[in-house]
Amino acid sequence: MDKNLATLILLPLILSQLSFMCKKYYNLFFLIQVLISILCLEQTINIPISDKIYHVNIGIFDIKFMCDIYSYFFGILISIFLILTIFYSFSYFKQPNYYHNKNRFFFNIFLAIMFGYANCYSANLETLFLFYFMMIIYTAPILILKINRSTLKAHKLYLITHIFGSLTLFLPAILILHYFNFSTEFNLENKNNWEEHRVLASLILTLFTFGITKNCLPPFHNWITRSTVSPTPVSALLHSVSAVKSGSLAMIKIVVYIFSMDFTKELTNNFWYGGWIFYLCGLTGVYGAYKAYKTNKIKYRFAYSTISQLSYILSSILIGTKIAMMGAILHIISHSLCKIVLFFIAGIFSSIYNVHDTKEAMKLAPHIKFWIICLSFCGASIIGIPYLPGSFGKELMIDAEISSKHFSSIIFLLCGSFINILYIFPIFKSAFFGKVEGHYKTLTVPLTMKIAIISGVSLSILMSFYIENLIIFFKHYDLQY
Repeated sequence: MDKNLATLILLPLILSQLSFMCKKYYNLFFLIQVLISILCLEQTINIPISDKIYHVNIGIFDIKFMCDIYSYFFGILISIFLILTIFYSFSYFKQPNYYHNKNRFFFNIFLAIMFGYANCYSANLETLFLFYFMMIIYTAPILILKINRSTLKAHKLYLITHIFGSLTLFLPAILILHYFNFSTEFNLENKNNWEEHRVLASLILTLFTFGITKNCLPPFHNWITRSTVSPTPVSALLHSVSAVKSGSLAMIKIVVYIFSMDFTKELTNNFWYGGWIFYLCGLTGVYGAYKAYKTNKIKYRFAYSTISQLSYILSSILIGTKIAMMGAILHIISHSLCKIVLFFIAGIFSSIYNVHDTKEAMKLAPHIKFWIICLSFCGASIIGIPYLPGSFGKELMIDAEISSKHFSSIIFLLCGSFINILYIFPIFKSAFFGKVEGHYKTLTVPLTMKIAIISGVSLSILMSFYIENLIIFFKHYDLQY
């Protein structure tokens, strides 16, 4: 097995075992976290991109890993967000409410990150399912750092949704592939002959689409809003990359390796075989944007927005063209960067100013103009305002939808984006053009929280400047081009 990959998967395990240091040696543990997370980023960058398979034999199980271009990008994202979350969490968990729970948070979050890496570099469906399921199990405990009725309900819904979807839809799809002797390997040389099994292919695609419940398609979407009762660092990681985007990565690999992009395009061009999923995704996207507009809870608003954006990403993946896939990947990157910043800023509202709803946030906005600029930038990027990071992925999505004649998907995307403007602009307006009201004063934001937020925004801006390099790099290593 590649030493960089092996080291990468084991490093978070080491951090989880050191979590006992939180109570007495918190500052020292923070330094160790920073050093090891930077080492994780170095390992992800140094893993060679290839179709080489690495085997790990554990008893009767043959676990397989590989680092294709999709895993490479996703692994780097996980490492970057791990660093940002460590910085943000250092100050966040100094609060009295969470002081005694931080060791439990770090223990579970690093195990979840370890399984996230393993899931990311999976080389077949069996390995992917194993670590996808393990990630569900070890993410769940961090939802109940504070035990009350709301967190217990969120924890229960999270487990029921993901375990039910995994065992009744995701796993059966893999078993059906085995029963009909189709390959489950992530290899472009797969000889799966789907032409004579279109109905079966349609069934399996449906099982994957719904069974991977992190896609947040109805009826498996409510868990994501309920999970916002958890601490801000938990919500940020769940909504950025380590949780929900693992579903997007799984769908990319299934489309590229199991079905092939050409056959997926044929399948979804027919309404009855798969085209109906575009309408479900589109309606889910508009529904998520509308619910975000109507809710007064800040973290609920960002959660509904995530449901909306995941639907657009899934639509783009299922189009099955190179442009659409590139659009989906760029939007995964830009949305992840911006969404983690949005949740970090929501954490400033709640932990420093005790503000949880949008009406109070609008009163607070004139007192924290810098953070509102960061929030507005990330919100505008997710909407797809031209030249901002989120616009590049959405532009490619629309180009792919035009060329594939999925005009309804364009309408859904534009409608959702318009609704997004309705709830992002007012808070910006309140900060710079509204009356200063309320009893709020400008309070000090801890340094490490500032570093996390400003770093996230800076990375988003850098993405805008280096978007062409990103696309060229992807095309160079992607064998589909």
